[in-house]
Amino acid sequence: VTLVSDVPGAPRSAYVGIDNRVAGRTAALLMGRFLGGRTGHLAMVVGSRSYRGHEEREMGFRSVLSEEFPNLTVTSAVEINDEPDISYTATMKALHNEPELLGIYCVGAGRSGVAKALLEAKPQRKPVFVCHDLTRATRGYLVDDLLDVVIDQNARLIAEQSVIRLLGSIASSAPYLTRKLIEPRLVFKENVPVQ
Repeated sequence: VTLVSDVPGAPRSAYVGIDNRVAGRTAALLMGRFLGGRTGHLAMVVGSRSYRGHEEREMGFRSVLSEEFPNLTVTSAVEINDEPDISYTATMKALHNEPELLGIYCVGAGRSGVAKALLEAKPQRKPVFVCHDLTRATRGYLVDDLLDVVIDQNARLIAEQSVIRLLGSIASSAPYLTRKLIEPRLVFKENVPVQ
């Protein structure tokens, strides 16, 4: 059973996780709507393009921007290998190069570096900040109005469904629902779940 990011060519009984392309498309739709027709530049912080899930999110994000929000352009897309220090440096550079930066999309890890840069740089107008995965840190960023929305994978449900798929594959030689897509959940400041 593969989790969170599929490996279609690998021998597996199932994939359990969100549709990462849809998650990226959702991020772009939210970004575009939050910005309300404004024209300008966005930055993207990519965990690792060798990670299929991140690559699919980036493709989904870029495709919705080109289809529905041609007024928004990604001018900075940095692969940070899930290193917060690199995401911090990349975000500081993007904020310096684009003082009117409209938004930042964090495709994978690295959100703590983005948050640190936003706190330190104190831009006149905070860029819209969209990221993935509800964690203790992202909860705090939402509550503090640093982060606008989290696209959450619901790790608990992924784990539960993975065990079900694994047991099903052991009990049967026939494939047991080879893909179980988990619907991503959108978390805003006003609907942060209680821990």
